[in-house]
Amino acid sequence: MKKVTFLLATLLIGGLMLTGCKKDDPQPTPTPGPTPTPATKTITYILDKTCTVSGSLLTVSPCFRYTFTYKDADGKMVEVVDATLPWIKEINVKTPFEAVMKGKITYNENDLPDYVYWGAPGNINVGTSHSTSGGVRGNDKQEFLEMVAQNPEKLEFSYTKTIE
Repeated sequence: MKKVTFLLATLLIGGLMLTGCKKDDPQPTPTPGPTPTPATKTITYILDKTCTVSGSLLTVSPCFRYTFTYKDADGKMVEVVDATLPWIKEINVKTPFEAVMKGKITYNENDLPDYVYWGAPGNINVGTSHSTSGGVRGNDKQEFLEMVAQNPEKLEFSYTKTIE
């Protein structure tokens, strides 16, 4: 009898232990929200030939040429070789979009005027929002040539803008 009572008590305690344990409820699978529809925006890449500096309108000397790349609507880099200013390209992109334009200014030394106005006054506009980066600087021909010899990177430019 003691064996049967001991066996029943063991089974009863074991049963209570098993039924007393609470299982964690499985977490429901989150339902994804709607995917935001990308907006289409018009952007304009611009390399201008004029820039206002301290109230004066400066114009880049016509001897300069521009070789650069810009990102098109498909995300591919497009190369433009030997462009003159002004240069404008308008494209429609789906947001978000990282607009990029970068390149180099070149020239023929024999075509430089005695006083050189140089630079890459460029911008990336979104719709009617306008902003200008870069600018126009002036140097006499000899100062310009010395500056370029010591700092060739000054003839490089790069503009980026994130469009949300």
